[in-house]
Amino acid sequence: MPVIDLDRYRRDGYQLLPGLLDDEDRRRAVAFFDDLDGAAEVSSSYEPEYDEGDGVRRLRKLRRLLWNDPEVWGPLLNRAGVTDLARQVVGDGAGVVFHAAFLKPALVGTEVALHQDQALWTHTYPGAFSVWFALTEVSPANGGLFGSPGSHSGGEVAHRDRPQYRWHPSLDAAEDGLREPVQFELRPGDGVMWDRYFAHGSAANTSPADRRGMVVVFADSSAPGFAAKDHFPLDALHALGAE
Repeated sequence: MPVIDLDRYRRDGYQLLPGLLDDEDRRRAVAFFDDLDGAAEVSSSYEPEYDEGDGVRRLRKLRRLLWNDPEVWGPLLNRAGVTDLARQVVGDGAGVVFHAAFLKPALVGTEVALHQDQALWTHTYPGAFSVWFALTEVSPANGGLFGSPGSHSGGEVAHRDRPQYRWHPSLDAAEDGLREPVQFELRPGDGVMWDRYFAHGSAANTSPADRRGMVVVFADSSAPGFAAKDHFPLDALHALGAE
């Protein structure tokens, strides 16, 4: 199981998870997404989004991974230890509510503006936290990944639409009184976890290499009034094994 400092996580809103995914599983995940990226058509069950430019159309985002391919992703997530991590952070009532890939393709990968996940979700997810897997190197050179330390501490901050940005309402660190975001320099297989109110984002990828990432989100499904579009209980995930 990944070793975390819960006090530090609760103070900063995030924690780095070095070596979260072993190289065999990382390669397996990259190959899976590369196959879908090269496919003539991707099933609508993945709710795909695309980046386009200069006659190129590449996959940007895939959703509902665990629900589409539980036999692929269940064992991988269990081997990475994130089920045990969810029990430690949320408790036995934890369950997966999102599992997605952020593929940020070379040259045309668009930015993900600074935002808090909970502000963009339809439902309120008590105790939710995300685990983000770096499937390739992640640095400012390929769009990177950044976040604002302590930005979770005040709860939800009002997001605004930007005319020049089409994906979702967003934040501005300076205008919204948040600390200057820090860059997460991640090696392939590293991870980072963050609170549902932690403000984060990434820049456009203008490099010649894809920047691949994957995220799984856990929430406390035992909380009163819990509701979700998708919910994969922790016991059901654990039952998929690690082989």
